[in-house]
Amino acid sequence: MPLVDMKNMLDHAYYHGYAVGAFGVDGWEILEGVVAAAEGMRTPIILSVSNAYPGTDSIESLARGVIEMGQRATIPVAFQIEVEDNLQAVAVAISMGCNGIVFNASSHALPDNVRLTQKVVEMAAASGVLVVGQVGQLESGDTVDGVDSVDNSSTTPPEAKYYVERTGVGCLAISVKRLNSGGNKYDFTRLSKISQAVGIPLGIHGSAGFTDDQLKRMISFGAAKINYSSVLLDVAAQRIRENALAGVEGYTAIMEGVREAVRLEVERCIKVWGCGGRAAEVLLQCQSRDRAYANFDGDNLERMRVG
Repeated sequence: MPLVDMKNMLDHAYYHGYAVGAFGVDGWEILEGVVAAAEGMRTPIILSVSNAYPGTDSIESLARGVIEMGQRATIPVAFQIEVEDNLQAVAVAISMGCNGIVFNASSHALPDNVRLTQKVVEMAAASGVLVVGQVGQLESGDTVDGVDSVDNSSTTPPEAKYYVERTGVGCLAISVKRLNSGGNKYDFTRLSKISQAVGIPLGIHGSAGFTDDQLKRMISFGAAKINYSSVLLDVAAQRIRENALAGVEGYTAIMEGVREAVRLEVERCIKVWGCGGRAAEVLLQCQSRDRAYANFDGDNLERMRVG
């Protein structure tokens, strides 16, 4: 079936209290493992690609593969491309046929972040592409001393509201910071306040450091999209190491079981995030999209890579 509208997909998750996984795919084994899990669990999914993923020099073939896989799937599939703060890359990503852009200009001052994101939203609107924006740097192990203290990188409710109202993004990726040095407690109070302030689906990027219970709490506070890529790479790598240690030879033998390992990890996530069995109701809400994506070429891709 055609790719489904990503905004409708996330809105459904947001209003029904679950989260959709945006699974990073940087190879065919991972892509096939993710889709197999989603098909088996009857869940909506977002397939995500980025030049920033380890070992991914070109996303052209992956983009085509993702779209083809989505069209063959019997569950709702959306397709996002992560572009950082490169406006030229945004145009190329849209021409590739994605229906979600992850645009991150949070390293800029807030007014500049707003100005750049406004341009991206305008570019994406004509093609019906949802923009995921970001305010504040993602959790990186830095700590916050006390509940009410905030460093310059933390997302605050006022700046989140300011950003969303002026940019029109459809999903907001935010940082959730640690409360105290050396601990594993996070400022969920601020997350709740941000959710109330913006009233749109929130995205959790960099989810590898959080426990299942912590992610469940984030979902209860409005997180409707969870980016998940590094863990899948680790799962695949672990399976390959096990095969190598077993003394097997040849590519096929080395890669044996990678798809299955990825499938099992994705199924585990689906159970935790509450999106299993939601395919039918999401299909009823989502507007089908089948945009042409044959207008991009090697020159466009090279401009995206070096732009």
